[in-house]
Amino acid sequence: MAYQFECAAPDCVFRIRAADEQEIIEQVQRHSEERHGKSPPSADVIRERMETVDVE
Repeated sequence: MAYQFECAAPDCVFRIRAADEQEIIEQVQRHSEERHGKSPPSADVIRERMETVDVE
């Protein structure tokens, strides 16, 4: 099992998949600041939008 997160901003193709939930949170927060110039979302907000995916 892995976790996946996709940015919801228009015209943004950022997607991350990792086995470590904390890695997803850190990368999404960094992406939000660097790519969109926004304050990073909280870990709870990211977890709400995170999906679990099967890894083959």
